[in-house]
Amino acid sequence: MIRSGAILAGAGIAGALGATTNRKFAPTVNNIYNIKDFGASGKKEDKATVAVKNAIEACTGAGGGVVLAPPGDYTVGTVQLKDNVTLHLEAGATFFLSQDSGDFIPNSRTMIFAEKANNIAVTGRGTLDGLAKYNFSEMTGVDVEIAEEIEIARKAGIDMRRYYRTGMQTYMFILNDCTNILLQDFTLINSPLWNIRLNDCNRVFVRGVYIYSDLEKGVNSDGIDVCSTSNVTISDSIIITGDDSIVLKTPGRRGVDKVNPIDNVVITNCILSSSSAPFTIGTETFADVSHVIVSNCTIRNSNKGFGINVQDGATVSNVIFSNITVETNRRHWNWWGSAELCKFVLKKRSDNSRLGKIKNIVVDNVISHVRGTSTIKGHQNQPIENFRMNNVQLFMNPEDAKDKRVSDAMVFQNVNGLKINELTVKWNETETEPSWKSALVIKEVNDFEIKSFTGRQGLKNSNLPAIRLDNISDGLIAESRADTGCQTFIQMKENEKDKLILRNNNLQKAGTEIIFTH
Repeated sequence: MIRSGAILAGAGIAGALGATTNRKFAPTVNNIYNIKDFGASGKKEDKATVAVKNAIEACTGAGGGVVLAPPGDYTVGTVQLKDNVTLHLEAGATFFLSQDSGDFIPNSRTMIFAEKANNIAVTGRGTLDGLAKYNFSEMTGVDVEIAEEIEIARKAGIDMRRYYRTGMQTYMFILNDCTNILLQDFTLINSPLWNIRLNDCNRVFVRGVYIYSDLEKGVNSDGIDVCSTSNVTISDSIIITGDDSIVLKTPGRRGVDKVNPIDNVVITNCILSSSSAPFTIGTETFADVSHVIVSNCTIRNSNKGFGINVQDGATVSNVIFSNITVETNRRHWNWWGSAELCKFVLKKRSDNSRLGKIKNIVVDNVISHVRGTSTIKGHQNQPIENFRMNNVQLFMNPEDAKDKRVSDAMVFQNVNGLKINELTVKWNETETEPSWKSALVIKEVNDFEIKSFTGRQGLKNSNLPAIRLDNISDGLIAESRADTGCQTFIQMKENEKDKLILRNNNLQKAGTEIIFTH
């Protein structure tokens, strides 16, 4: 028996509903409310918004239960979930986004909506289709985040047209101030805007979902946006999106004095692909983000691996990236990212913005095949604090694009407390880029340790160093090894040589151990 208010796993609910899905039944049987009993025809050309609404009202009014969408095609506008309601889409059931603005709740701009609702769920093997539409046209305006990349593309003779959204401009999910949410097993495709937006929610469980938007056209079609929401798990899902697959942000909202922080987020066992970033924190960071774990994930065919971008004064802390494989490819110029493994940046959005912090970050056990320069850069007045990188393999491949951007493999700048252990940088020897430089750049960094590093400069015939140090203090490089073809292992300023300790390094393959500059 399906009890009132229960939020059930997909397999369990399928068994419970098996005896009832092929026949008409009273809406009150086992607290199951079939939308066909409320007037939905199951034909795409017939609107089903009112039928679904009435089923939900009946369900929540009776104390809760399951609103069932049996196999069929349903065109809907806004479907508002209420307390203790599970919307279950059976395999073969598809909700299509209505193209009639009159089918949407004023100011909702979404298919699935809830506000201040408790114990709500969307489950089942069905599909939600946003019917996104795009137009390829000349660029309008300049995105300040990628202004430099846009200019590089222009100078390289790249076609400066890009895709823009047309048609119905809506999200697929907006859930505001809700508690105890389950999103499980369904397929979510072709969203015109963000697929799932969670605003100021608590206790969210996302399991086994498949989210897809076009990797070339799908601008602003993020997979899951966790906004000022805490106690979140996202697991066992496949998310392929043009824009960010999963993003955490704490946006300032007009008329809201206090922005809620994000605490306690676990993302695990997922397959991610994005033309922007498969996972990122930021850029909207008006409140703190902490205690975040991203683990056991595969990132493929993406424009970046993962990153943190703080611009609005928040502190992002206690974040772990672990057990991840990454493969990147360059995307069209309008996407954020340059096929790097990671980008962590702390800056001010404007002169009037507060200066935030990034601290206590761990990157552990990563295998990556990338094409761009990874950047870990704090602010000159606020370094990134306590950054640790362990057991990372970085394979540098040539850029698969005309507008070249790559230089060094990995750059650390404005960091206080950097520990790197077991980092290997391998450059492709068959195909190279003339702009390849050093494997590691350590600039304006205090209190750092590099242990068990293996690498060389990007081009074997180059005199650039494997490791370039600039304006450093309190450093240690130990138990590290120059790779075959290394000309110079370390380059640093002569007046800083007493700020570095070298210990037990294997430099047999290096032409020169260290070169001092003035």
